[in-house]
Amino acid sequence: MINIEKHYIELTQKLSDYKKINSQNISSVNRKNNIFFNVFLLLQSVCDVLVLLIKLNLNKNINLIYTAPGYCNIKNGKHSDRILSGLNIENRVYINQSKESIIKSIDNYKVYNIGGVIKLVSFFYKKKNSSLKYLSAYSFLNNLILKNYKGKIVYLICYYDANGFSVVNSKYRNKFHLIEIQHGNMINYPPYIYVSDSKIADEFYVKNQGTIDYLKKHLNKNYPDILYQILPYPKQNTTVHKGIHILYASTLEFNGIHPLFMDYLHQVTPQENVTVYVRLHPREKKKKELFDNQIKNLSSTIIFDESPNWLETNSIKNLIIISPWSSVIEEAHDNGYASIIVDPKGLERFTYLLDNKTIYVDSVSKMRNEISRLNTITS
Repeated sequence: MINIEKHYIELTQKLSDYKKINSQNISSVNRKNNIFFNVFLLLQSVCDVLVLLIKLNLNKNINLIYTAPGYCNIKNGKHSDRILSGLNIENRVYINQSKESIIKSIDNYKVYNIGGVIKLVSFFYKKKNSSLKYLSAYSFLNNLILKNYKGKIVYLICYYDANGFSVVNSKYRNKFHLIEIQHGNMINYPPYIYVSDSKIADEFYVKNQGTIDYLKKHLNKNYPDILYQILPYPKQNTTVHKGIHILYASTLEFNGIHPLFMDYLHQVTPQENVTVYVRLHPREKKKKELFDNQIKNLSSTIIFDESPNWLETNSIKNLIIISPWSSVIEEAHDNGYASIIVDPKGLERFTYLLDNKTIYVDSVSKMRNEISRLNTITS
């Protein structure tokens, strides 16, 4: 366990260093610290874990999926899976790993919440920091779950958090086929840069061949037997729309719209006919009011894109994507849309995408020129 803990601490430190950009604006997760909620979370989790263990023992024909609220879309209070939505996975059993939220169901599948039990179990571990306490708690509970799991496949969306790390390094890892599913871009992202000394997953579902090639040369270099599948993108039916249409994809670290793009928006005149669709990062959806206040009294038409999948619902062929470093940039590139990166960290992360339609800018004047040019070549 010592080596696992050391590896986990090194990995989390790399992620922490990576995210220390504009640290004065880094937003925090909306954590629920209300004592009544925590008691309810504990009771709900205890019941869910007990029922889950019974279900796992009685049913072999199930597929286990670890998830969290950030991997879901919410409409009218109901959760739907935004990561596995295009996959035909029957008999799903969802485990919500979150320590802050309860999910009742996803796409009408019952969800088993373990966060309250994780919090309780973590109190019994004497570790030098809280992250190792939670790693130990997740390891204890997931070993119990996976010991009783009679199925053959486990789906994991993130291997490098405490829950994912405990699954990857479980004592019962050889009992099942582990699949990691891409939820953001992997290329040049710290958890996937290094060459792993242990096998992370038996199979990876990713968005493009470039990601497969990258994983084979980096994270999975020592394991040529790992399998890969490319996730299908939704079919699209688009036409050219008059005017300039921009999809702005937010990132957590700025706690609002990137300053460079805000400068552009303040310069836009009504005659330019600019429409901006603001798509919030899943963990920023509760901050809509913050974005609303930033974009008041602008000449552009501002619309919040709250669709489950922007690719699936978009009908604009000449849509231009703008973001500091959202993985939407990679999705846009894969599907032929023009993109503008507005932050140096985005340039570092997406250098491999730069071409005539995926551009980096560092000034408002360059941004205006590129928007005009890209709108011309895509119309």
